[in-house]
Amino acid sequence: MKSLWSVSLVTLLFCGCVSIKPSHLTPYNEVMSDAPNVTQYKPPANSHLFKATLDIRKHHLTGLLIIKSMDTLIKTQALQQVTTLAPSKTGSGGTPGRYRFVFMNEVGMTFFDLEVKADSFKVVSCFSSLNKKALMKILETDFRMLTWTGSPESTRIYRQEKTNNIIVSGNAGKYKTWRTYSPPGDTLYSISAKSTIADPVIISFSKYTKGFPGNIIIENPFIGMKLSLRKLTR
Repeated sequence: MKSLWSVSLVTLLFCGCVSIKPSHLTPYNEVMSDAPNVTQYKPPANSHLFKATLDIRKHHLTGLLIIKSMDTLIKTQALQQVTTLAPSKTGSGGTPGRYRFVFMNEVGMTFFDLEVKADSFKVVSCFSSLNKKALMKILETDFRMLTWTGSPESTRIYRQEKTNNIIVSGNAGKYKTWRTYSPPGDTLYSISAKSTIADPVIISFSKYTKGFPGNIIIENPFIGMKLSLRKLTR
């Protein structure tokens, strides 16, 4: 038991030292009005379907991941009923509304169904072996950062040496974030964020089409988890 605790402590300390902050940064010297205006990434406005692969150390799952904006659904229903919705509130993490994330295999068995709102996170359903509090907290961080669109507080802007990419750091609710953009500032390459040493995440975007990435890779170095998403056309 003592040996197990020692190994766990070493692992915790090692993972806690993993930095997700982009390296080799210098202050952005242009005026603030020249700061990047992102035109090539927006969270799902309705729903998107992805081919998904989830790896957690030696465990491997494949299937389909659906990201659905519930705000769009609610607004459609409200228009049909000739009612007016109040604007969404922005809470911890800056998520501008309500999203559902459903991960299932090809025959329809649900691995997890999670709901992310501006001020709450709900496990609608989850496969028993995945339904662990620590894992759910990490997935909450992942999906909040994937759907967050607000302006960070305490913003600082940098250039990255060698790549010349623009890095925007700031706070999104309880999360410290770093966003990496192309040198012109019009394409989001990645988001790094964390609120504790246990939930750091790096989200990478590529193969944009009409303002949305065709490939998304979500990595959680603390637990060795990687979620790879490839958008499917419908």
